[in-house]
Amino acid sequence: MSSEIAEEYLEAVYDLTLDGGTAKTNDIAERMRVSPASATEMVQRLSAEGYLSYERYKGANLTDKGEKVARRIKRKHRLVERFLVDVLGAKREEFHDEACRLEHVISDESERRICQMTNNPRFCPDGEPIPECEDGDCSMCRDRPSLPLMEMREGQSGEITHLRCEDAGRIKRLISMGFVPGRSVTLEERVPLGGPLLVRLQECRVALAKEYAELVMVQTGPAPGRQPRSKEKASG
Repeated sequence: MSSEIAEEYLEAVYDLTLDGGTAKTNDIAERMRVSPASATEMVQRLSAEGYLSYERYKGANLTDKGEKVARRIKRKHRLVERFLVDVLGAKREEFHDEACRLEHVISDESERRICQMTNNPRFCPDGEPIPECEDGDCSMCRDRPSLPLMEMREGQSGEITHLRCEDAGRIKRLISMGFVPGRSVTLEERVPLGGPLLVRLQECRVALAKEYAELVMVQTGPAPGRQPRSKEKASG
C-alpha cells in the first residue's frame, strides 16, 4: 500500500462503516470530493487488491487487510493531531489539515515516539477515539517497566520511556528542555532543602524541579560513562 490516495479511500470507508453498515459509492465520492465514477474505479481497484469487499449497487466494506491499513492511518492521524495541539500548540483550525498531510509519511518509529511523548492518549483533540496500536495494549509506549526520575538513586541511569502528564504546558516545557522518550538520563545529584535534581541528559547537565522530575518516566539500567560538563540549563 504505497498510494496516499488509496490510503485516504480506506480511511473514508473506515469512517463510513463505523456503525457496521456498508459504504455507498456516492458517500465515498462525496467524502473524497471526487465524481462517483472516479470513486467506483478506485473502490474496484482496492477490491481487486484485497483491501475492500465490494458489491455493485450495494457498496464496500474493509477486508481484514484493508482494516489493518485504515486503522494504522487513522491512529497516526489522531496521534499527530494530539502532538500538534499538546506539544506544538497548534490551533483547532490548523491541526486537522496538517495531520492529513503527515499521517501518510511518518514512520512507525515516529508514531511510537509521538505516542510516548503524549502519554499514550486515548482520544484526539476532537474527542474521537485513537485506535490502539497493533499489539493491542500499546506496550511499547506505556507499559515498559519504568519509574519516575524523582525516585531514581544518585548515580543511577536509564532511558526515558514516556512523560506521565496530561498537562500540555508541562509536556511542552519538558520536551523543550530535552526530556524526550529514548534519551539517556542520569540522576547526578539531589540539591538539599527542596532544591532541584541535577540531571545528566546525554551531553547536557540540567537542573530539574522536583514537580517535573515526577513526570519523567525512566527505564533504569547501568550508569553511562562520565562525560565532560556543559553549561547548566535553567530549572524547570
